[in-house]
Amino acid sequence: MRKPITARGFRGMNNLPDAPAHLLDDERRITPTIALNVEVTDGGVLLKRPGFARKVVLVGCHSIWAGSVMLCVAGGELCRVEGIAVSELCGVTGPSARVNYAEIDSLVYMGNPYWTGVYDRVRDAVRPWGVPLPPAPDIGLAAGDLPPGRYSLCYTTIQGDSLSGNGPIMQVAWEGMAQGIQLKNLGDDHLCWITHPDGGDLFLADVDGLDQITGQAPSIERLPTLGVNPPPGFTHFRHAFGRIWGASGRKLLYSEPFQYEWFKAGNFLPFLEDLALVAPVSGGLFVNSTRSTWFLGGTNPAKMTINRIGDGAIPGTLTMTQVEGGGYEISKKATQLPTPVWLSKHGFVAGTHSGHLVHLTGARLKLLPRSQGSAFYRVRDGIPQIIASLGGHPLKAEGDDLQEIFTNGRLFVPKPLAVIGSGGVTISN
Repeated sequence: MRKPITARGFRGMNNLPDAPAHLLDDERRITPTIALNVEVTDGGVLLKRPGFARKVVLVGCHSIWAGSVMLCVAGGELCRVEGIAVSELCGVTGPSARVNYAEIDSLVYMGNPYWTGVYDRVRDAVRPWGVPLPPAPDIGLAAGDLPPGRYSLCYTTIQGDSLSGNGPIMQVAWEGMAQGIQLKNLGDDHLCWITHPDGGDLFLADVDGLDQITGQAPSIERLPTLGVNPPPGFTHFRHAFGRIWGASGRKLLYSEPFQYEWFKAGNFLPFLEDLALVAPVSGGLFVNSTRSTWFLGGTNPAKMTINRIGDGAIPGTLTMTQVEGGGYEISKKATQLPTPVWLSKHGFVAGTHSGHLVHLTGARLKLLPRSQGSAFYRVRDGIPQIIASLGGHPLKAEGDDLQEIFTNGRLFVPKPLAVIGSGGVTISN
């Protein structure tokens, strides 16, 4: 005979096999095995999660981000969403892939492995991230007052306030009398840079209206973008310590200090696995592959220490929360700092500002990890929440109770009907 049980409330769910067998704990609270479409408050109350109202219809919408503006990708177009109004900003070329964002001042840097761009909120327009490199100079000799010797020259491209890195460096030399240099392919958006006759640094050349360099010496303005390239496509990137840090294959690339469009070929840290996530904290960076997590201590890439500290992360699941105290402590009541949280095969993991990992749900929840996901942090009715969704192929065998509920679309599924002989059916229970 079933007996009623009196409880004083609920705790968060626990679906691990080694969970306590008794129904009530010492405070007479119930720990459910499954909590579906409800929120368990600190006071032990279950609240039904409200539904959502559709505001905007978009086809194939993904990569939703909201900083000072809301952006997403739909139908191969980058879109800005304001209320129920949607405006298309530009096309996102290449294969479909998750777009990452980093907002710095009035600019939003965007990119995936196949496409990059910068959204200017003031101009409400998208431009390339970084300026393309120019061609090599096509050089000839002309009359002039340049002393004989060997000169090196190159072009840069200028677009608005942005300057590209240098194109290929060419050399020209002569002996005897003074000469000038004819630039046969100097474009309207090009600047020319030249060395002194004995080589050395590149300086801005004094080019006349005939595209000739005829003076005796270049200006004193040294080329600031020597060796600079536009960024490649990134799997994931973040802004920290005055740089953009981006995952590209097995390299962690970083921009020049406070120059977020200048990347040099040697500015990277190598790893042994393809990188998936980059998560900054005040003391350094967490860098994740799907199998490993490293902590990079420090803020200067030339002085960073690198240590493997745990298993990997599920791509796309990084979100910044405000739930951390000092050291290993994680508490809503502690001094709160933006703290990275991501999903791994063990559940939710937080990276502390001291470079440690805290497994938030590993002792309570068994999740079915998948190959990709998404997550965001919010505070609803005073309750801090991390909402995550997983997709792609499973990383372990199917079959747990929660997955069965999602598959069936029902919390309780009645037992099947049993056929006895040919005279009828017996309905169990």
